[in-house]
Amino acid sequence: MKITQYLESALGQAISNMAAKTVTVALEPATPEPRAENALIWQQCFSFPDAATLWIAAGKAVWEAVGRITLEAAGIEDASEEDCRSTWQELLSQTAGGIASALTAAAGREVTAQKGELPESEPAGVAWEVFAITDAGKLWNFKAAWTKELAAICEPAAEEAAAVQIGREAGGSKTFDLLMDVALPVAVSFGKTSLEIREVLKLNTGSIVELDRFVSDPVDVIVNDCVIARGEVVVVDGNYGVRISQLASREDRLRTAKTLTH
Repeated sequence: MKITQYLESALGQAISNMAAKTVTVALEPATPEPRAENALIWQQCFSFPDAATLWIAAGKAVWEAVGRITLEAAGIEDASEEDCRSTWQELLSQTAGGIASALTAAAGREVTAQKGELPESEPAGVAWEVFAITDAGKLWNFKAAWTKELAAICEPAAEEAAAVQIGREAGGSKTFDLLMDVALPVAVSFGKTSLEIREVLKLNTGSIVELDRFVSDPVDVIVNDCVIARGEVVVVDGNYGVRISQLASREDRLRTAKTLTH
């Protein structure tokens, strides 16, 4: 996946979760940069690799509209400009967390989002891409840019791409065809925690066990004790389901398999 896809997924999910409805974010290729009045520029750095930085610039028309959408879902009808501004910043903070989770899978090591900053001016020498936020036919454009270091860890490594190609070629063999009908157990993990024995003994009907994952974080899709993908929980014909948002890298699958079996 590319950083554009991570940004689309993470910001779209953050807004949708807070607005309690589906709001989409998509790259708008060949679209002129929007003229942003009273723009908010968000600078987001990540713990790995060095110089991995993302910038998001949105005019007042964007952050105020999106802020009102989410605040209205919370029952706040007369939100002030500052309320909308703070809400937009909270959405970007959640977006950074979602991107960090995706980068962790791509890099095969933990990547965390550092505290976002609001620089006074746009960074020099960066290439901006235009995105659109769409809600019920309404559309607002913002722009984003990132360093080459951030883009690099989003692309699959050459070795992994080669392994995928080998797997595709192997798919044509008769031996591999025989394996295609083998059923594998698939589970979904919402998170985990540790409790002392005395705490376990105190559990009863109505007790709440807090997990190590935020509501906005993606859930893990596990096959044979390996995390193979992550996604968001959806409802399909009255049943729970998971919409896949990212696939785990080979390194991440190996790492999670060791963790789950110990």
